[in-house]
Amino acid sequence: MRKLLIAFLLASLLGAAPAAATQIPAEWQAAAQAVIGELERDKPQAAKPWGNELTQGWNLARAWRKYNNGNVEIILAEYLIFVALCRQGCAGNTIEGQGYAAVAEQMKALRAQQGGPYALAANAHTWLASLADPTGAAARNAALWGKDLDMAAADFATGNVYALAWLLARARPSQAEQTDTFARFAIFVQGRAWIGARCLDISKVATVLDAPPRIDVCK
Repeated sequence: MRKLLIAFLLASLLGAAPAAATQIPAEWQAAAQAVIGELERDKPQAAKPWGNELTQGWNLARAWRKYNNGNVEIILAEYLIFVALCRQGCAGNTIEGQGYAAVAEQMKALRAQQGGPYALAANAHTWLASLADPTGAAARNAALWGKDLDMAAADFATGNVYALAWLLARARPSQAEQTDTFARFAIFVQGRAWIGARCLDISKVATVLDAPPRIDVCK
């Protein structure tokens, strides 16, 4: 019980326990490799050896947080999304080839355009449900995530990275890529997502101190 309580304070997908330390929590590093490894399982990226992405993602997440929130107390969802981005390349604190500050401004503009985080989340789910997706994941995720908008919108930091996930997904050239991209980033905020025909639950990935990361199948 003590381990569970301590770990709950250390790691939360929604940001109940931000990390202000200069050292990356070991549980977060293990969670990032486990979750991102699972998401990459059906992608060519899976063959890429891990390099400095865990540190690069930490630094990029802190820079993003400092720019948007004025502090570096990042949450696990932020860490995971930026490590995932760094697996694709984030040299010089870039996000898909653009400086993080420029992308942050695009994110802020999208939030304002949509009318705030709750409206953004609702509109993102409506958009997602409208996409042609033979796997059915788009409709399933839209229904799953639409049950509780607080997951994506109640916290300022999670609202920002959820907007970022939608921003990145909308830029993809095809509806299939848009569906897949949004799912693979939104899961870090939502905790559960359909990835094609698989439904993954990462909500307990880092809830037990000194234990291996836990990834479940959605029930």
